Amino acid sequence: MTWQKIVYMSFVLIICSCKKEPISANDIISQTVEAYGGIAHWNNIQQLSFDKEVTLFLEDHTIERKTNQFQLFQFEDAFGKIEWDENGIEHQIVYENNNFSKVENDSAITSPEARAYAERAFFASEYVIKQPFDLLRDEVRLVRETDTIVNSKDCYVVSVHYEDEAPDADRWYYIVSKLDNLIVANKVVLKDHTSWVENLTYDTTTDFIFNAHRKSYRLNSAGEKTYLRAEYFYSNYSVLY
Repeated sequence: MTWQKIVYMSFVLIICSCKKEPISANDIISQTVEAYGGIAHWNNIQQLSFDKEVTLFLEDHTIERKTNQFQLFQFEDAFGKIEWDENGIEHQIVYENNNFSKVENDSAITSPEARAYAERAFFASEYVIKQPFDLLRDEVRLVRETDTIVNSKDCYVVSVHYEDEAPDADRWYYIVSKLDNLIVANKVVLKDHTSWVENLTYDTTTDFIFNAHRKSYRLNSAGEKTYLRAEYFYSNYSVLY
C-alpha cells in the first residue's frame, strides 16, 4: 500500500468518525421560515387580509357555532380588524393606536368584558397568522424536543418560550416535517386543556405559504384525541407591500 493511499484512508476514517452536529431548534425554525416565504419578504408586508371560516363543535359532535370572518392586519401601523355576521348581528373588532373597540350593528360595546373579549380574540388571531415568522424575534426562546412521527412523516418538535412568561403560560409546540420544513401540526398546552391542531392543506396563491384547512382536537391526559373541537378554512389571501 502506497503512502498516498494510507493518507487517503486515514482522512476518510477521520471524516466518518466525526459526529454530525444535531440541528438546533433555531435552525429548524429558520429553515421553516424560508420555506414559508422568507423573513425579508415578510418584513416588507404592509397589509395582510383573508377570509376565515370557523366551526366549533361540542363533545357530542354537534355544531356549537359557525362564523365566516374577514380579518385584516397592518403590522407596521399597529392596526387590524375582524368582521363577521352572526345571528343577524354585524360584529367588528378593531385594534388601533393600542386600543380595542367592539362594535355590533354600528353600536359600540364599551363594557370591560367586551373589551377583554376583543383583545383576546384579536391577539389570538394575530398570533396564528404571524407564525412561523414571529418565532424568530429576539425575545423568543426555542427548544428542540424529542422528534416524532405524524401521519407517517418524520418530524422535528420545537417548543416556544418567552421572556418573563408566567409559570402557567400557554405552551406551543411546533411539529415540523423533516422532508419539506412545513408545519404539520401544533400542540397547545393551556391551563384547562390541551389541543392538537393539524394543518391539512396550504395556500400558495401569494409569495407565502399560509394555512388553508386546519382541524383542532382536544387531547386527554394520555395525549389521545377525544373529539374534534374546531375546523378552520382560510381563503382569499391578499398581501400588500
